[in-house]
Parts: sequence; structure tokens; C-alpha cells
Amino acid sequence: MCTLLSITGCPADDPDGQADSSSTGAPADSWSDAGNPTTTPDPSTDASSTSTDASSSGASSSGAAESSSSDTGAIDSGLELLVCSFNADAVHRFDLDDGSFLGELGPTDDLDGALGIVVGPDGDIYVASEESNLVLRFGGADGAFVSRFVSDDPRTRDVDESGGLSGPGAVLFGPDDALYVSSFDSDAILRYDGSTGAFIDVFVASGEGGLNGPDAGTVFGPDGNLYVPSYYSNAIARYDGTTGTSLGDFATDMLDAPRTVVFEGEHMYVANEGSSEVLRFDATTGDFVDVFVASGAGGLNGAAGMVFDPSGVLHVASVNNNRVLRFDSEGEPLETLIDGVATGVSAPTHITIAPAIGG
Repeated sequence: MCTLLSITGCPADDPDGQADSSSTGAPADSWSDAGNPTTTPDPSTDASSTSTDASSSGASSSGAAESSSSDTGAIDSGLELLVCSFNADAVHRFDLDDGSFLGELGPTDDLDGALGIVVGPDGDIYVASEESNLVLRFGGADGAFVSRFVSDDPRTRDVDESGGLSGPGAVLFGPDDALYVSSFDSDAILRYDGSTGAFIDVFVASGEGGLNGPDAGTVFGPDGNLYVPSYYSNAIARYDGTTGTSLGDFATDMLDAPRTVVFEGEHMYVANEGSSEVLRFDATTGDFVDVFVASGAGGLNGAAGMVFDPSGVLHVASVNNNRVLRFDSEGEPLETLIDGVATGVSAPTHITIAPAIGG
């Protein structure tokens, strides 16, 4: 999926891992006998805290921990904003309240093309590594690399333990506690055991309902169905949340390379990369309502990941200028707290909110 603004499509060398990019996997010698890499996490990324579940990049974060104020009046939400940096092969951590840079998850050499991200029900953090064709797991308490959660073991050449995953984008946990992963290159949604990462089945078959480029901002809606931004068909495709059967396109009006879906209140918000806008639709009917964030507002250039914080502020990854922007309840720009250039963010794709690591 395109990390650079693209209306006509993405050239093969764009940093997005779409159809022309091949999934190379990981070298066999990095595997332990248990099937996990032998890489030792860097103890310098340490710290411990009790982790709780936070919202995914596609879901509203309104249920996250409440903010509190110190004696100085400063807000202390106890939350971090995690930013997938595609070109930097990293997940950058920022204080949600003041935007201060807190470091990176890991380290691990397995991360290549960070895309989708979610905090799991166990409090750990799961990241889609599109170029290495992996879903990686990081500790929610210390941010250290834990394991390759979804992968194809290169030692078993006749078996694909990933179930045919090619270009992982979205990672999200469903109502059944399974992990759902979009396979961008094969236009499918795959399902895995939420505890072990073992492949269960193909939940949405390749191309089902016209799916073409299932992007990382996929989400289960308030009705329990699955909503998928179909990047190349310019639609929000809807699938039965139990069977994976197509229910048709939920929304198409004004869409141009949609990347993320967020349900909040009576509306469905869509990050529209092609027009650098955030669009708003009726959450029940899918009818277009309005342009919530105008093209270029606050410097928005290539809307990708987005998430609402507990105060109702909308955070949007601006993929083409390496920033994460903030907008109020009317879609007006707020002060920018995260300028990725100074912290090494390059092509920020998808974002989520998590409890403070080591807080």
C-alpha cells in the first residue's frame, strides 16, 4: 500500500510493500529450534509496567485510560502514541500529551517496512512487517522484541505456516480473540490464533467482494462486521464479521486511496491518502457526510493512519512529510507536537495509542 501520495498507483520502488514488492522472509539461520529468532532484546529499552489493552489504529480509543492533571496543571494521561515508520523500519514512541520522543520498540532486525500496529488483549504490541512478511510481537511492559508471532519457517519448505500471507498490513484482534491480518499482495484477510499465532484459515478469500489492496486501517465496526479500506478500488468493503462473506461496498463516495477506517460516535472516519483529507460518513448507512479535515489542513500531506485519543483529539499520520498532526472536534488543526524529521520518523503509516511503557 502506498506510503507516498499516489492517485494513479504506486511504482514498484515506493516504500509501501504493495503488489510489486516481494516478501523475502527471514534467513533460516536467525531461527532457534523453537521457531523464534535468537535475537536478544536490548535491555536498554527496559522498564516495566502493568499493560492494559488500548485501541488499534482503526478503532476509537475513547475507552482508554482517563487523563489526570498534575499540580502544575499539565495533563498526564499515562499514554503513548506509537508511530509505524515505514522507511525507518521502526516503531517510534511519543508521549501522547506533549509529543516528546521516548525511543523505539525493540530492537530487532526483523522489522522491515513497519505498517499495521495493535495492542493485543494481553497488553503486548503486534506490528505488521510488510517487507519481511512477518507479524512481530513486542512486550507491552518494556517494549522489547519478543518473537515472530506470525511467520513462515524457512526450514519447512513444503509448508507455509503463515497460510499464504503476502505483504501483511492490518493487524487487529476480533471479537473471537483471533488475530486478523490483511494480506495486501493477495487481496485477502487471514486469521490466526490470538495466543499462539498459528494459522487458522482464510477469513476473506482473495478478491472477495472486489477487494483490491486491503490496507492497514481495517477495523471491526460497532455492528460486528469487518470494514476494510480497499486501496486500489477506492472503497470501504464490508464483510460479515462471523463468516467473512462479502456484504458489498459500504462506502465509495469521494474515496481516493483510502487507508484507515475509524468509527467514532455516529460517524465513520476515513483517511483518504489520495486527496490528503479525512472524510466523514454516516456510521449506519455509509452515506457521505462531509470533509472533516480539508486537504492540506495543518500541513496534511498523504493521510494514512489515524486514531482518536481519550480527549477526542484526532491524530493523523501525514505520510509524505513525516509528521503526525492533531485536529479538534471540528476538524481544525491543533498545535503539532510530533515532527518526525527531528526524531527519525520516515513515512509514518499507521499509529495507535498504548499505555506508557515503563510508566
